[in-house]
Amino acid sequence: MRGGALQREPSVDSKSTLNQIDQWTTGGNLSPVLHSCAVRLRYLNPICNARSVLETLTQSDAGTKWKPGALWVGLVAGVILALDQFTKFLVVQNIGMGNAWDPIPGFDFFRIVGTYNTGTACGYFPQLSIVFTFAPFLILAAVIWFYRSQAKPSWLLSLAIGLIIGGAVGNLIDRLRLGYVVDFVAVGTFPIFNVADAAVSTAVVLLLLWSLREESHKADAAPAGAAANKSSWKLGAVFIGVLLALAALTYFVCVLIPANFLR
Repeated sequence: MRGGALQREPSVDSKSTLNQIDQWTTGGNLSPVLHSCAVRLRYLNPICNARSVLETLTQSDAGTKWKPGALWVGLVAGVILALDQFTKFLVVQNIGMGNAWDPIPGFDFFRIVGTYNTGTACGYFPQLSIVFTFAPFLILAAVIWFYRSQAKPSWLLSLAIGLIIGGAVGNLIDRLRLGYVVDFVAVGTFPIFNVADAAVSTAVVLLLLWSLREESHKADAAPAGAAANKSSWKLGAVFIGVLLALAALTYFVCVLIPANFLR
């Protein structure tokens, strides 16, 4: 204060600054709570004005590499992992390996059978157990890389990726901790599987549905984003094609060959 006059900080175009905040908020980058806080700070303290708040939050957001759907991926993966490990624990503790239980007496189409699986799908190639122990690491890396390569991953893609990660980690924990995978769900003549296997199989179907949706949305995409959408679509098509090929190979080896040639 000099000569009774109150010295103030240089004025700021508050209307223009707050308009910038409004535009940034509607874009989904700033929550309404933070927006309200930024607006109030402008009037509570001239030094901490809305422009500095906007710049700080923008810089903080620029360094973030996680996509919004990553939270859903982690949530789905966590639920599948917990469910997979919990059901395996129940089977081992209450039924035992090598034993069977019929949830519906007299109906043996669906049974719970504790089974060791030291190989890959259907228990084949047990001598390559060490290979199948470390293969999930490569699969997880490929899945995460594919997800992060998508500009705007949809909820369907996030759900599928979460199922794959949860299932892969569930079986990986078994191999690292026990040296084998616990399978227990027996449906008809289909090979015995577990929750992790079911999650991965469901994810393949969801990825196929996602690819069909992407194909329909691609036709409506703006010309400016056509190149990016085309590149993303090609990458997704290759990834889904590989998963479908693996699913078809598993069905051929585990179901068709045993049913027709190994009787």
